[in-house]
Amino acid sequence: MDSDSDPPYEKALLVDENCDDEFDLNIPPASGNEYLRRVRKEAMGCPKVVVADLDTSAFLTQQTVKVSEPGGLLPVPESFKAPMSWQRLQVAEFASLRQKLIQYRALIKQKKITPRIPNLPHANNAESWCKLCFGKLRLKPTQQSAANTNNEETCEDSLGEEGTPPLLHIVAFMSQHQVTKVLEYHVNWLEATGFSSRQGRWFFALLANLQKPLTPEICAWIRHLARLCSNIRASLETADDPCLNELNLIICLVSRYFEQQDLADP
Repeated sequence: MDSDSDPPYEKALLVDENCDDEFDLNIPPASGNEYLRRVRKEAMGCPKVVVADLDTSAFLTQQTVKVSEPGGLLPVPESFKAPMSWQRLQVAEFASLRQKLIQYRALIKQKKITPRIPNLPHANNAESWCKLCFGKLRLKPTQQSAANTNNEETCEDSLGEEGTPPLLHIVAFMSQHQVTKVLEYHVNWLEATGFSSRQGRWFFALLANLQKPLTPEICAWIRHLARLCSNIRASLETADDPCLNELNLIICLVSRYFEQQDLADP
């Protein structure tokens, strides 16, 4: 091994290190052991990490698409930002909640508890999920929201029906595919209809059920969610707004728990 920090890999080939024969690197090896000793000696002279110094200026004139991801959060007054002590507490409690959800599902799988199994919509049925989460609704055309895809619909509340909150017996029986799809729907609905406390509760429940490690697609969705919450937070008039803590909580969980540190409040 080169150093004590190297992982304890087993040797693929045995090399006789006790052989005192000297060898000339300028001539072919005389035996298999001598060849392996040469390889090891040459490897010891190589750096562990090699970085190629490429001149990328030759490709600038050939570039047809430039992609630049938006930066961090929109600037807000200090009174709008969540204190670091509060962020640490929320992350710790969130991690504890996720463990309890795992234990609850394990009890269901072992049939030690038998909660009522809900009749949940298909993951791709955006309209049914919208009705479940928000109650009686009026659907708007997809094209009114630039963020929506062809199969995703935007919803708008009407007639005061509250919908169904993210109860434990509902979220515990949601598959991971359902969790990710419904999270995508909610991000689109948030962009189209604005933030509400009941949608905030759904965001919290969906994030609590989101499995790690995240796929690149889901990582992009939760980053988009944090930026939308940042935009809404920046539009608030005072730090006394009841939505502020809920928006800060979502931003905190995305940035701190799911490790999107560039989106965190310092």
